[in-house]
Amino acid sequence: FTALENVLLGMSFTGRAHDPEWAMHLLKEVGLGDRLHYKPEKLSVGQQQRVAVARALANRPKLVLGDEPTGALDSNNAQQVLALIRKLCTEVAASLLLVSHDPAITQQLPRAVSLAELNRAS
Repeated sequence: FTALENVLLGMSFTGRAHDPEWAMHLLKEVGLGDRLHYKPEKLSVGQQQRVAVARALANRPKLVLGDEPTGALDSNNAQQVLALIRKLCTEVAASLLLVSHDPAITQQLPRAVSLAELNRAS
């Protein structure tokens, strides 16, 4: 699948009609407007991660779950992807629940809870 097809595929799971304009908007927002028709093997790992961010927000969810969304990225790309996730979550009015082992990521979030704190609470 191309980047655009990948985001459109994410829209298939809701039963709603595909919205190619929204998919293209998301890909432009994540900096891939010039790579709409690129397949994964032609994209860097960071670009593939940004396609995944666009796909995750394709249906305008109320809650976005991120399980180490920046784990495979270098620190610069991780910062960019986190900024994109936060920006797009704000745009679609979605809450973000993110898991990360990286303190540089968790320190940027308005609220962070460590698993150690949760374990002590029980």
